[in-house]
Amino acid sequence: MSTFSNTSFNAARYAAARPTYPPVLLNMVLRYHLRGRPEGDGRNKVLDLGCGTGQVTQLLPNHFANVIGSDPSKLMVDQAKKQNSAPNVTFMVSPAEDIASKLDAESIDLVVAGEAAHWFDHERLWPALAQILKPGGTVAYWAYSEPRVAGHPELMPLIDEYCNSDRGLGPYWQEPGHKICDNLYRDITFPVSEEWDSASGKRVYFTGDSYFPDLKLPVCPLPATDAENPFPDEGNFRTGMIFSKTMTWEQIEGWWRTWSALHTYLENHPEEKARRGQGKDGDILDRFVYNLKEKLGTDDVALEWPMVLMMIRKRRV
Repeated sequence: MSTFSNTSFNAARYAAARPTYPPVLLNMVLRYHLRGRPEGDGRNKVLDLGCGTGQVTQLLPNHFANVIGSDPSKLMVDQAKKQNSAPNVTFMVSPAEDIASKLDAESIDLVVAGEAAHWFDHERLWPALAQILKPGGTVAYWAYSEPRVAGHPELMPLIDEYCNSDRGLGPYWQEPGHKICDNLYRDITFPVSEEWDSASGKRVYFTGDSYFPDLKLPVCPLPATDAENPFPDEGNFRTGMIFSKTMTWEQIEGWWRTWSALHTYLENHPEEKARRGQGKDGDILDRFVYNLKEKLGTDDVALEWPMVLMMIRKRRV
């Protein structure tokens, strides 16, 4: 996306502020990917597509012999290289849709994309992934929607007004990506061509029973991390929340300042830049944080994010 390629974008600050994914998420991806395979099979090469600063990439070197991170932004890739020094990790600058021209056919065991797939053109990408994946290879996407303050559902209107209204950041998101992500990837359809094992497609929604009631899916216990069969055999399902973090106000503001929509808003409202850091009289984020602090009155804030994990396998020969 264009904001992340802008020379004024601070990739290091972005990397430092992003929340980190819980270990159970990668555990579930690996369990799905490796299920039914001989010992050691499927662990040669993994591709982190839309890798950004390498937040997901750095989770992979201990599980695969070769790790590749790819992103269209050179700024992001340069920062990812600084943060990922493992000898089995390499990076490339490439749009996701062009990846088949960069890699050998049927050379990749697993493709992952964390908080990135909402920017992809899947009409072009699914055929490209079918070309680079080995037979039986896996694609796994995951994403999280906008934050909630744990235990305070009454604050959602305030958060939603800042994030989505015309008085907030609503007009400044690059669409349709933001809406696809906030809708937990329900707008991304699995491929139906003969290269793919359509029956293997699965979506897991980590929303608990409080968020996204319109999912109308069975709520299952969060699978134990040591279980041999971590998923119900058939269909999509909903389970407990796994992504949460208690943060200081300084940390929260640092993360919120990485949002692309805020960068775009401030570019369109240069008069606000000089007011940054002035609390209720500051820029749009300062004012939002001030109002949130007034409502909560706490030093630390427990945030939680509803998540989705969607996975599918390429058909075996």
